[in-house]
Amino acid sequence: MNPLEHKISEIKEKKIYKKNFCLLAIKNNFHYTALPGQFIHVKTEDVFLRRPFSIAKYSDKNLSVLFQIKGKGTFSLSRKNPGEKIDIIGPVGNSFPYEKFKGDIVIAAGGIGISPMIFLASVLIKNKKKFSFFYGARNKDLLLDIFLPSGKYPAVVSTDDGSKGEKGKITDKIKDYIKTGKIDAIFASGPYFMLKTISEIAQNANIPCYVSMENRMFCGTGVCQGCVIETAEGFKKVCTEGPIFDAKQIKWKETTYL
Repeated sequence: MNPLEHKISEIKEKKIYKKNFCLLAIKNNFHYTALPGQFIHVKTEDVFLRRPFSIAKYSDKNLSVLFQIKGKGTFSLSRKNPGEKIDIIGPVGNSFPYEKFKGDIVIAAGGIGISPMIFLASVLIKNKKKFSFFYGARNKDLLLDIFLPSGKYPAVVSTDDGSKGEKGKITDKIKDYIKTGKIDAIFASGPYFMLKTISEIAQNANIPCYVSMENRMFCGTGVCQGCVIETAEGFKKVCTEGPIFDAKQIKWKETTYL
């Protein structure tokens, strides 16, 4: 894992989607290349603590973050405009181990959890990896399928209420899909209980599964240990030992305040 870098970067572009979602393109002045699953830790105005944001798009020139506007920190960040500066630390964390799998990969995303999976899918396309993309949300207002990367791969989009795409939970779509053939691995990002369900589906089918955990973070550098989760190997720090974990190692809880 490369050392963390602290940068003051320029916002190059901002777009607001459905009034509640923001895509920021930020000048990439990191020396080290980011990998799918990693994130940046951002200093925002009006709040004391930094906020973690998964990298959604990445190139030599820019990196982008996609987030939901739902608190002081994200609201403050969404008010920034191109040309303004942003204080970031990154790239933070580990990445999805896509290189170790040769066959069909299932990408599973729920709601704003699509963010790191956009980056992952683009890398799989570039590396000519076979994959299927399953993406769902509670309703069409929370669906960001416009960010699915262009390319030749199967994609299933669903909403719980049927307001767009297929009707039903995306976890049920994945459960049906894996019955149809050999799946090498599942990579997932989204709400806690969606990840828990996918983990159970994968274990029952004996399929390797890796998930992106999104705990609240304080320092984001592994010092404060405020973002730990319990695993079969003890407590792990999401910021530096994650955010990507082998799902079968996580001690999933019936209730969570994440």
